[in-house]
Amino acid sequence: MERQSRHAGSWYEGSEKTLTRQIRNLFLDKQWGYGKDPLEDLENRNVDPNLIGIVSPHAGYVYSGSIASHGFAEVYKRIEKVNTIVILGPNHQGLGAPISFYPEGHWRNPLGSVKVDTEFVEYAKTYDFGSIQNRIGFERVAHVNEHSIDIQLPFLQYLYKNEFEIAPICLGDQSFDSTVSTLSTFLSNYIKSHTEKRILIVASSDFSHENNYDLVVKNDRAMLSYLESMNLKEAEQFRKRIRMTMCGYAPIFILIQTAKNLGTTSVQILKYANSTDIRPGGDYTVGYASILVRSS
Repeated sequence: MERQSRHAGSWYEGSEKTLTRQIRNLFLDKQWGYGKDPLEDLENRNVDPNLIGIVSPHAGYVYSGSIASHGFAEVYKRIEKVNTIVILGPNHQGLGAPISFYPEGHWRNPLGSVKVDTEFVEYAKTYDFGSIQNRIGFERVAHVNEHSIDIQLPFLQYLYKNEFEIAPICLGDQSFDSTVSTLSTFLSNYIKSHTEKRILIVASSDFSHENNYDLVVKNDRAMLSYLESMNLKEAEQFRKRIRMTMCGYAPIFILIQTAKNLGTTSVQILKYANSTDIRPGGDYTVGYASILVRSS
């Protein structure tokens, strides 16, 4: 079964030609973007086996796409060929299983069709998730209208065509003590047992959503400091204490904890800005960050 994008033509451009041009321009953006097209910067590619994943925003491309370009450019610079991309995203819709693995088939948008990694799904179906086993589902409902995972795909297709498979996981349950701990162990075990595959994790999240620009910047800078130092418990305590409106905190924590499970870890903030910086006007501000996570 093929999942058709519900976001082409709104969150990003709706045809192959216009979407390709949009992504290229986001990379080329001198103010907020990467500043060059990775496809035209091949001499600077340098294989990095220790790159585990990136944090990437998921707003409409006119808002967050230029910030997202930094992470995807670094991925392309460091990974020549990727086999499986695990994409973790929050569930904004509240539909489907609390922790939803997309079961099979393809995801399609104007840049083509990408296959779901059924071997990954079969591994998950036989995995013992312990106390959260009854919260795991293998179904499509959580994914049909959700944008947080969908929004990451066109950048990856622009760089790698459709020559990779995906493992979409949509998280309605973002509990730190259960979901983050269990899924990071699951992913690190999968990576360690599948060394023949080049696996990348993309954690999809925006940061603060507030009607106060200064508060967004203050809270986001504090959270980025926690993440950069990999103090995940302190990050979660801070998030809860200030009631931080950060939608994909579990995907970020899972990515960093997975890297920590695999070895010595580093977190690099590549670029941060917010919606008001990029498109001034209005009272509502959302923070965006592109973050690189490595393990050795």
